[in-house]
Amino acid sequence: FIDACSGSGSADEAPSSFIDACSGGGSAKEVSGVVGDLKQPDTMASVFQHVMSTTSWFRLDVLIVSVGNGKSEYLGLDPQKADDYRMSFDVAVLSPQFLIDAAVPYLAMSPQRGGGSVVVVGSMAPLVPWPDTAPYNYARAAQNCMVETLAFRHRTDGIRVNAVLPSCIHTGALDLMATKKGKTVEEYAKLRAEAQPTGRNGTPEEVADAVLFLASGTSSYLTGELMKVGGGLHLSSWFNRPKITKEFVGNTDEIDESASYDSIHNQD
Repeated sequence: FIDACSGSGSADEAPSSFIDACSGGGSAKEVSGVVGDLKQPDTMASVFQHVMSTTSWFRLDVLIVSVGNGKSEYLGLDPQKADDYRMSFDVAVLSPQFLIDAAVPYLAMSPQRGGGSVVVVGSMAPLVPWPDTAPYNYARAAQNCMVETLAFRHRTDGIRVNAVLPSCIHTGALDLMATKKGKTVEEYAKLRAEAQPTGRNGTPEEVADAVLFLASGTSSYLTGELMKVGGGLHLSSWFNRPKITKEFVGNTDEIDESASYDSIHNQD
């Protein structure tokens, strides 16, 4: 298990179910980290080689690529600044690409059923895009294309490449967004949950379960999959919910905020 970040997060924040699974079902005996900067794609190969040399691993069974820019995705990027588009692409596409490229020879040696497995933690953002988060939306859409391209490239190399696409998951990032929006965590979490067809936000453990499935030999015949872990969000849209639209887009004075999800959806 390798995780490269751009200045935030720690092993302590990983879902316990995932750490337990990676350590064979028991308590994790060792979780170590190597600092890498995803804003510098050209350094990814050396970061990976440093990991392999310090661990003395000769093969790799699973590579999980979970990236972020170290700030709230929905409040920290400016759709009017070209640099934010470039940074988002570096973090979500180029650095993962070069990291996976460096791992290919080691993944190809995996004896597990289905071969070596790459799992990219992506986002539902390209499928239900916010107008004001264009840098993030575009980068994640390109990331999906990367997953499918690499899956086909390595189809006969004994390597599978898949992705999970979460929607709104209640992590520390949501708490940060609540603070920046001047709301309590409970208020903001409730607002975001109202945009979900299931009426609730997801949990990190639910994403970890999907990652574990794609990482394991249980999914040995799956490659190039973009698995939605979104509570059915793709079946509707954020914008079917008047409250969420008013909060983030505005211009909803004529929308009845008391309307139910079903009544709004049935207007289509």
